[in-house]
Amino acid sequence: MISNRNQLLELLEQQAIEEQHIDQALLVSGVRPRPHNWLSFISQLLAWCGGLALLFAVVFFIAYNWQQMGKFAKFALVEVIIIVSILAYYRLAKRGENAANHDEVQPSLSKIPLLIAAVCFGVLLALFGQTYQTGADPWQLFFNWALLITPWVILARLNALWMIWIGLFNIAMMLYYINFSAVGLFFSAELNALWSLFAFNSLMLIVWERASQHYVWLAARWAPRILAVVCGVCITWLMVWLIVDSSYFYRRNTPLSYQDWLPIVVWPVWCALMYVTYRRVKADLFMLAGTLLSVNVIVISFLTTHLLDNLHELGFLLLSMTTIGMATGSAVWLRRVNKEWQP
Repeated sequence: MISNRNQLLELLEQQAIEEQHIDQALLVSGVRPRPHNWLSFISQLLAWCGGLALLFAVVFFIAYNWQQMGKFAKFALVEVIIIVSILAYYRLAKRGENAANHDEVQPSLSKIPLLIAAVCFGVLLALFGQTYQTGADPWQLFFNWALLITPWVILARLNALWMIWIGLFNIAMMLYYINFSAVGLFFSAELNALWSLFAFNSLMLIVWERASQHYVWLAARWAPRILAVVCGVCITWLMVWLIVDSSYFYRRNTPLSYQDWLPIVVWPVWCALMYVTYRRVKADLFMLAGTLLSVNVIVISFLTTHLLDNLHELGFLLLSMTTIGMATGSAVWLRRVNKEWQP
């Protein structure tokens, strides 16, 4: 999607806008914000900063006064914050629906209290487990937290809250495999965690991209990009792990197992799907750049493992030249793709 700024620059380069009308074009296109846009931005910024400050204040207050406060005082403080946040969300959402002028209550501002309530609910669960020593594993805290706030996440329709929800499941999976390393398809806790994170976040990325075609509030690109980064880090790390292991097993004349060969199949398929999706279906230069970065890391890791042992000083020279060449080629290709997407 071409931004208004780029479209305006194209028109100015083609001299399609007369000089005396440039200021008016800047205002109409939204490139130059109007005074009420600045007021709206400042008001939302202050509201979000205030909500986050209140949230952190509650957490730090309880942590600092843990020994001095009684358990009922701790529970009462967190529960009051949750109830007040839910009432504030209901009140602001009601005002937003009844307001004739939509600038009176910004839709995103009414969701700040619900975000505070969702985070404080996790604080309440942690406080309960710490006070009564329930003996639950740490992964259960984050899993139950994500599970119990699911209705609020669906109701809020807020990207940040959805990402918190996804992040809680990610943390729960990592902690689960740390505690139960023998459970899973592989014999290593690290492999189980990496493959689980890759599969889960890939599924979330697919669902997010599909849902964003039907729901406008999911159109923000920062959320799927974070999911893609997590997927890319996981599958790239698995490939690097395979490259290092294959070199080690080759020296010992030991065959690789099926779990070592799996990234060889999955990583190329992932790269191909990322290329087709974000080059042909939905233009996104960030996703293509991340895929290229993964390719560069894998190639450099392979060359590092196999060149330095045999070529020594010459290997460092070839490795440096290859790194510079791949980085330059990637930048040139991304620049050409960006120009192709311009009108």
